[in-house]
Amino acid sequence: MVIGTNSIVYMIGLLWSLSAAAAATEPAVQPSGGTLLEKLAQMEFPQIAEVTGTDVNIRSGPGTSYYRCGKLNPGDKITVVDILHNTWAKIVPPEGSYSWISKTYVQLNPNNPKIGVLTGDDVRVWAGSDFVEPLHSHSQQTKLYKGDIVELAGPADLDADYYKIKPPADAYLWVSMDYLKLLGPVSALKSAQPTPAAPQEAPTAPQPSPAALTPPTVPPSTPAAPAAEPPAAPAPEAVQPQPTPPVPAAPSADSLALQKCSQLRTEIEEQLKKPLPEQDYRSVKDELNKILQSPDVDRAKIYAESLLKQIASYELAVEAHKQIQLQDKMLEETKAKIAAAHQAQLQQAIPAEAQYLFVGVLKPSYIYTGRVGPRRFIIMDQNTRILCYLMTRDPAQQSKMETLTDKIVGVKGTILDAPNALIPVVMVDEVVGIFEQK
Repeated sequence: MVIGTNSIVYMIGLLWSLSAAAAATEPAVQPSGGTLLEKLAQMEFPQIAEVTGTDVNIRSGPGTSYYRCGKLNPGDKITVVDILHNTWAKIVPPEGSYSWISKTYVQLNPNNPKIGVLTGDDVRVWAGSDFVEPLHSHSQQTKLYKGDIVELAGPADLDADYYKIKPPADAYLWVSMDYLKLLGPVSALKSAQPTPAAPQEAPTAPQPSPAALTPPTVPPSTPAAPAAEPPAAPAPEAVQPQPTPPVPAAPSADSLALQKCSQLRTEIEEQLKKPLPEQDYRSVKDELNKILQSPDVDRAKIYAESLLKQIASYELAVEAHKQIQLQDKMLEETKAKIAAAHQAQLQQAIPAEAQYLFVGVLKPSYIYTGRVGPRRFIIMDQNTRILCYLMTRDPAQQSKMETLTDKIVGVKGTILDAPNALIPVVMVDEVVGIFEQK
């Protein structure tokens, strides 16, 4: 594989940067020997980098085809979280950077208009630039979800469709490695900073006793011995103050209320899994209304109001379902009443003749009538033509037929299978008098 001169120069420069970073952060452990790719793979992130070029473009993505989002100058320090293809540094957006987010999914806090709560899920955040309109910003940095908090980077433009916000977590930008010098990992640089020594108390000089101030009495003939110097007192050891472990700050009322809102949101999702008639949001609404009445919970109030609006739409669906069920029941009852009324009208509209097998004048029969046994009858039309012969096994019907003789009647029953009969023979179930013959 042939390596170009520019590539060799760049690799040498990058190796020099790595060596400088190692020297600046001693005694931090540096990657062991190996190729450039292996050293980059062993590199600890995030890294602090210093800008070595002038007017270095910050871009929305790892390449010159991505739009500019700002500029850096020599001496600027940035935080590098990753290096792509050894050529582009993924960086934490420096001061002054911003992102775009659609207004549709953000509800601002009326008491603090710079803070907003997300009201939708999978809301995209775009890299902001003074050189590209929000509508044409195509570099997506991250996604936010319902309940997430955003902070506006400036006054809200009421006529725009997007809010300019401070870059949220996981929203990164990119800078070419050609203009950066790596100084070392963030953790190593922090540990390498000198810690101010604790002040030491000056040692107290020993005070001579009164006896030492009085010269000793010696005989005149004996020369005075030189006074012995008192032994030097050992210097007291410096007492190093023990660092007091930091006391974790108690969560604010707003943070606790936000946690409660997240729990209530989970309860809402559990209710949504139930069939519509079984969903009940009353307890959740009570808790959310308590949050609205609490002081110093501005962000949580926005979250609670958003959840209450969602519950209102869900309860509307539950109520609509109940109304539809009630209307369906009423509709079925109305249809049954209409069907019954229609059937009654049909019965009234059907001619008497259509309700019976035969309609005519009932006459006693002298055919098929034996000397012993039930009497037989015939039905005759207005032209005294015999329509059918009647037989019955029911003595009650026999008696009724005798009382209806010479009257117009309707006959219900079964036509018997009598191949030799030229006129139908009916086994009577019922004979109904219609009106007397005139």
